[in-house]
Amino acid sequence: MDRIKNIVLIALLIANTFARAQNPIANNNATMSALGETLYVHANTTTVVTGETLYCKLYCLNPSNNTPSTISKIAYIELIEKTQKSVLKQKLYLDNGKAQGDFFIPTTLKTGNYKLIAYTKWMLNYNTSSYFEMDITIINPFQPLDPENIAKNDSVSEEVSLINPEIKNEGIFSILTDKKNYSFREKVNLKIQSLEGTMQKGSYSVSVRKTDALSHQKQANAKEFVKSKESVSPAKTIFLPELRGELLSGSIISKKGKELNHKSVAISIAGSSFALKIAETDRLGKFTFILDKNPNLSNLVIQVLEEDRDDFSIILDESNTVDLSRLSFLAEFLLSPKLKNAIEERSVANQIENAYYAKKKDSITTFSGSDSFFHPLEKVYVLDDYTRFPTMKETITEIVLEMYYKKDKNKYAIFLRNYAVPNMEVYGAPLLLIDGLLIQDANELFDYNIENINKISLINEPYVYGPKTFGGVINITTKNQDYETRAKGDFIKNITIPRPVNQKNYYQPDYAAGNFNSRIPDYRQQLLWLPETKLDNLENTISFYTSDIAGKFEITVEGFTDTGIPVSIKDSFEVNNAQ
Repeated sequence: MDRIKNIVLIALLIANTFARAQNPIANNNATMSALGETLYVHANTTTVVTGETLYCKLYCLNPSNNTPSTISKIAYIELIEKTQKSVLKQKLYLDNGKAQGDFFIPTTLKTGNYKLIAYTKWMLNYNTSSYFEMDITIINPFQPLDPENIAKNDSVSEEVSLINPEIKNEGIFSILTDKKNYSFREKVNLKIQSLEGTMQKGSYSVSVRKTDALSHQKQANAKEFVKSKESVSPAKTIFLPELRGELLSGSIISKKGKELNHKSVAISIAGSSFALKIAETDRLGKFTFILDKNPNLSNLVIQVLEEDRDDFSIILDESNTVDLSRLSFLAEFLLSPKLKNAIEERSVANQIENAYYAKKKDSITTFSGSDSFFHPLEKVYVLDDYTRFPTMKETITEIVLEMYYKKDKNKYAIFLRNYAVPNMEVYGAPLLLIDGLLIQDANELFDYNIENINKISLINEPYVYGPKTFGGVINITTKNQDYETRAKGDFIKNITIPRPVNQKNYYQPDYAAGNFNSRIPDYRQQLLWLPETKLDNLENTISFYTSDIAGKFEITVEGFTDTGIPVSIKDSFEVNNAQ
């Protein structure tokens, strides 16, 4: 008995120390200066017609040598309109300093110049170059054009007609297609070769896209980005680095002037695959959770986990404070009537492609589910394996022999028994979950329709989780796994937060023999988008197919070697209907 108590106390001490370590740290300028990071974004285009998708590859780098930064695991990317309002936003997982994302451009966005910005929370601690920015132009042919956007003459400005110069030989790699002219739906073999006789391992993104008169904003390539980087210095405000994953922080407030230190706060992500975190507050009542990558669900329940919980309220920290005041937008560009055909062609192509979206879906990396945090220690009672009883009381008494309950003034309490561990109640009530959602009032369970319960899982031994010790674990799994707590008050919050988007494998048609489907039109402007290419060989071949659109197509390769050398290469080829 003493041995069990000692183990529990030691584990609890370790858990408390870890929980306190999650809370905000003091300002340390020397540390921040040594551990800076920066972001470079390679986008597939800088001019987007509504209905198209803007693809992005993010490189999070150590600014001193341009090698991948391992400080942050979460990046943020936003599209900002000229009123300094964020219109599209995503969280992205950084895997060894790399991430990929995309924005489908809706018809609700107006024609005009926008900014694409990217950052990590850690970058926001620096008072200059706190985020990456890129000029993006959106053209919405479905909304009336403002008069100031219409050119008075019928000429296309030099800026609009500008096409990025080709860079065939970057010094490290060369790129070469098997020929310069292709017909519709023909296979293109793109070779990327090392010029130094050694493999240049790294991370690279490859884009193949049609060029036209609308491609007018030149984005900085990797080499130009490295040359233009500014030195950074830390600011006074401190944002914690998302070193291990996505952070969610806040604080509790006492309604009666009670101590805020060492209070437990729990966060539940309920469902078929669920997650539970318990953190301990510091002397100011602050807490921080590190959310796991999976389950990647947006609905969360946060609650104060104390007997006097009704005396506290929860306030969540605001989302990232990004200073957009320094953004300088390009002057509104003028659309010449000569661009009418180019805009119409792009818009029609988008509508055709979107109409066949069901046949050309991108595949998303999905979470297949995982075992609960207490697996495989639990004992499971599947209620359909037994004679069903009409109430929870009878079910506990007749089926789940390890469970028992007490009732005092219409208030229920549940406990677990273990004859090898006398007096389990000394460790407190068990950790009670319904579909992974932490429940503090056992009355919820007794009032619930027993017919909706599928199984009861339990561990009838002392259990340490986070900073708390429990007299075991009970998880009730409902048939639909959609339980919603009845608990109400300032001590509990049901919130919905944006979660990092899942990685995609982007659609590529296969027109090899036997796969040619002439009945499905192919109006892709973007022939290829490979956000993650390794180039692990001296000669690397990437194959893809042309579409039913003629014109000039530009190949762009951007990235960084493992040693931090920027790589930027461009080439082009033609597509026509000649057979």
